[in-house]
Amino acid sequence: MLDLLIKGAQVYDGLGHAPVCADVAVKDGVVTEIGTVTDSALSTVNADGLSLMPGIVDLHTHFDAQITWDASLSPSPVLGVTTAMLGNCGFGIAPCPAPLRETMLKNLSVVEAMDLQALLSGVNWEFESFAQYMDQLRRIGPHINTAVFAGHSVIRTAIMGEEASQREHPSDAQLQAMREQVRQAMAAGAIGFASSFSPNHSGFGGRPMPSTIAPEEELRALTGVLGEVGRGVFMMATGSRATPVMMESIAADTGRPAYISTVLSMYNEAKPELGISYYERAAQALARGHELYV
Repeated sequence: MLDLLIKGAQVYDGLGHAPVCADVAVKDGVVTEIGTVTDSALSTVNADGLSLMPGIVDLHTHFDAQITWDASLSPSPVLGVTTAMLGNCGFGIAPCPAPLRETMLKNLSVVEAMDLQALLSGVNWEFESFAQYMDQLRRIGPHINTAVFAGHSVIRTAIMGEEASQREHPSDAQLQAMREQVRQAMAAGAIGFASSFSPNHSGFGGRPMPSTIAPEEELRALTGVLGEVGRGVFMMATGSRATPVMMESIAADTGRPAYISTVLSMYNEAKPELGISYYERAAQALARGHELYV
């Protein structure tokens, strides 16, 4: 007996193939058959005239604050999104010591064009550490699958405070504390580490977002934690400093996949070939055995 049978849907498989009219059988939460299904089911849906496809995985969202007051992550689910990735570009709200909450939200409000008063009044602060934030998300029970990156700018702010956007080089003790924060986040369930070197990413009062002024050696020290723990993805909004060559070298050094974000936005009339070249260089890196994606 099937749990669910969807009859006569126009099925899009998510792989680019032409749609087909088919039944879809589900048992124990797994699609078991696509085609003409004759088995009985506990629940049957007549999807004649409707389209059916796998849920959309939104790789780039900034629901980090909203999720604390809106478990639905509106409007993503009504658009077909069933999995959302938070913490992209290294921006978010955890970890965050209580005295730095306003600082964190001010930066987030500017870099992601969010209303500051909505953030200040809406965020439900049941956490300071990344692990406590993850615990809060589990209590909230988001309506869709949710994954969170450990964020470079967040961690830099948590350790360096206001200086995170002003001082390029952390002290040795601060760098080690940042590495420990990445390690703790990975242990708490982070899917990886995210950062940005993009000069377009400015924070409150026109100051740069913390990660954008960090030296390359800091970035390598923090991504190195992924290699040490043996899991996680490195996500980067690159800018001119984080070239495909540098990104490939981090993937090679850590043994972890590296992902360059915002490539499509690189298009401009002065360099129309730039964005496409990133796809080509990622393909070349993959051929060399280094997981670099765009």
